[in-house]
Amino acid sequence: MAKASANYKLCIKCNRSLPLSEFYPNKKWAAQSYHDAWCKECAQRYCTDQESLKQYCFENNRKWEDSYWDSSYKKAQYYLSNNPLYVNPKTPTEKKKAIVDEATCRQFFTLMNMKSFYTYLDNVKTNDVFEAQKIEERDTKMEYSKVWRGYFTKDQIAILDATYEEYERDFDLGNVSVRDYARKVAKASLNADIAEDKMRRGEISASEYNEVQKIFYNLSKSSNFAACARKPGSSTGLTSLGNIIYNLEINHQLDVNPFRFPEDDIDKVMADYRHVAVAVGAQI
Repeated sequence: MAKASANYKLCIKCNRSLPLSEFYPNKKWAAQSYHDAWCKECAQRYCTDQESLKQYCFENNRKWEDSYWDSSYKKAQYYLSNNPLYVNPKTPTEKKKAIVDEATCRQFFTLMNMKSFYTYLDNVKTNDVFEAQKIEERDTKMEYSKVWRGYFTKDQIAILDATYEEYERDFDLGNVSVRDYARKVAKASLNADIAEDKMRRGEISASEYNEVQKIFYNLSKSSNFAACARKPGSSTGLTSLGNIIYNLEINHQLDVNPFRFPEDDIDKVMADYRHVAVAVGAQI
């Protein structure tokens, strides 16, 4: 029997629907079914030092105090006293710091719901940010680019510029029409990357992703862009192997003309053999 949907919730970090047991309890957060907004896997993967742990607390409506880190650190020291890599004098200092920081975060998760640690703060609703853990959000503001003729974020424009620079290195973009076409291919490449990310997060289907990928592929191999002569020594870009793999995955066929060798004496003998075999009813 399938479990009731009430026993599941969405992790806002990885966008997966998971059982409540995959989330740390947060006994006063009713809007999140009395659990954290991040799943345990995301919390443990993301939190690797003090600053990332502070951000975790903020986004999961938990109070943070530096004393929490100090207490977790002391417990981590006991845990690491028998860790071969940590106690090895040859282990670099930076590596040791990374080990102890990660261990401290893990110990915090075992302590954070104790009475002396747990205080609920409505950070997400009120945006009350304590200074040490203010979240740096990505700049998602869209702005119009005359060069790229559309609205993009700053990060996306940087990606488009970098892609176009690679095309300039690999191809002879000798006229305006070819340069314009190269920008169209760059935008199609960006859209394919965005679609792949959405597919992995379950926001679009594989068939929807394939449609976007096919647009990029068709633009890349079209005669307008293929007419650009590669610069001497350039070997990057869409190769014949890439074309073959793509057609096998998307079109389920090879988009190449088979090469036929001239018939030789062996071919003639095999043809005679097949003729005789068919005549006597043999299986070939």
